[in-house]
Amino acid sequence: MVFIHTHLSIFRFSCRSRLNSLKDVWKANILDQATEAQSGVLSNSASVFELQIHDVKTNQFTEYLKDFGTFLDKIKTNETEACLIGSWTCDIGDQNEIYHLWRFAGGYSGLSTHYNLMNNNKEFVECQQKLNSFLHSRRNQICLPFSFWPSPKPTKEGADNIYELRSYHLKPGTMIEWGNHWAHAIKVRSKNDEAVAGLFSHIGDMHVVHHLWAYRDLEARKKSRDEIWQDPSWGKCVMNTVPLMHSMTSSILRPTRYSLLR
Repeated sequence: MVFIHTHLSIFRFSCRSRLNSLKDVWKANILDQATEAQSGVLSNSASVFELQIHDVKTNQFTEYLKDFGTFLDKIKTNETEACLIGSWTCDIGDQNEIYHLWRFAGGYSGLSTHYNLMNNNKEFVECQQKLNSFLHSRRNQICLPFSFWPSPKPTKEGADNIYELRSYHLKPGTMIEWGNHWAHAIKVRSKNDEAVAGLFSHIGDMHVVHHLWAYRDLEARKKSRDEIWQDPSWGKCVMNTVPLMHSMTSSILRPTRYSLLR
């Protein structure tokens, strides 16, 4: 009896072991498919965006912005698909930082062409070296736009807005759920035409979402956010999305003279 019981135990253990192995393989395949499909589920745009954040030395803002204008002029005279959509200094947040948002309509092909030009063209290499001399540090992310957010478009001549960049660091595996909630919430928040862009990181610091909003001033921002809380669906969105986050930051930005978003 002991002999039979031992063999049955070994048999059961072997079956469980094989079953667990099959489950692990199945889970791995599902996770791989989810990772590959995630960007396609959340974004249907051919464009990619580069968000650059430059930490400028405090006493060299004027020189940096002047030379950045020279850099932009060179971009416009060369065959590159880079389009500077937004350029901002920071009023509230890390005040030494300047933000640039570039769009590449040709997707990763256009981005690769641009990078090759930046790294191999002597004129651009020297220009970037000079810009870098004004910086403490620099970082960037390549992002895709959420399909349910509006596309960032140049603002009308004479506009004088401030911008809020709200950045959310999500828990891994929650991006699609975040998108599902915000696909409904953006309809509520779009009533005042304040939504500018919704992006998620594709290369760089991962699991990051950026929401960009435009307001006439800080008082208009306060009024808009107070009004939105009167809608029950907004409270539901907040309740469902807060558990998906590790952390978030909010920065108030002011357009530079080079920004198409004013």
